[in-house]
Amino acid sequence: MNNAVIFDLDGTLLYTLEDIYDVVNGVLKSNGMPCRSIDEVRLAVGRGVEELVRRLIPSDSVTCELVRKLSDQIRKTYLEHDSVKTRPYPGIIELLNKLQTEQVPMAVLTNKPQESAEKVVDIYFSDIRFISINGVKPGCSMKPSQETVIPVLEKLRTLPGNTLMVGDSDVDMDTAVNAGMIAVGVSWGFRDVSLLLEHGAEYIINSPEEILKLVWKGGPPLRE
Repeated sequence: MNNAVIFDLDGTLLYTLEDIYDVVNGVLKSNGMPCRSIDEVRLAVGRGVEELVRRLIPSDSVTCELVRKLSDQIRKTYLEHDSVKTRPYPGIIELLNKLQTEQVPMAVLTNKPQESAEKVVDIYFSDIRFISINGVKPGCSMKPSQETVIPVLEKLRTLPGNTLMVGDSDVDMDTAVNAGMIAVGVSWGFRDVSLLLEHGAEYIINSPEEILKLVWKGGPPLRE
């Protein structure tokens, strides 16, 4: 059995930070909230829109109603926003094409809203066949819950121990650990490598092509 690969999206396959930053600050400003720096937005991304809002609005303003209101506005605005600053990281297209040529099953697992995840994948990776694109849906679990992984593994027809979870955040590494997958951290994303290692990264890669070395093709699996 070949290894399958599950990819995170923001900070792993796509550089999306500046578009997220523009949308978030636009919504904050329109609601009379202070704008945030790009580093503050970078560190808030990854645990869903509601958590991003909680981390970015003034602590004395946090209410369930306000978080829900701003989160809905961010989701709607981002979906309608032209992703003019978003782009695949260098080497990602080549990697995905190579994996596809070698018939390695691939999926996307992200805490981005489902509609937005499908939109950007269709824009930037229209020639790539992902077995599954999994974003956040209302009422469903999100990373790092292993519940998010089970249906993905079923669609990929693979076992956790033969599956690479590739991501740029502590959330991705926690997801891999919780589900028993192989945790692969990327150094080019939104989090520091030290944080990825603290959260269980088994491998740190500095370029997309290094993933090819971790994919089993005709030899023993990386891990039983």
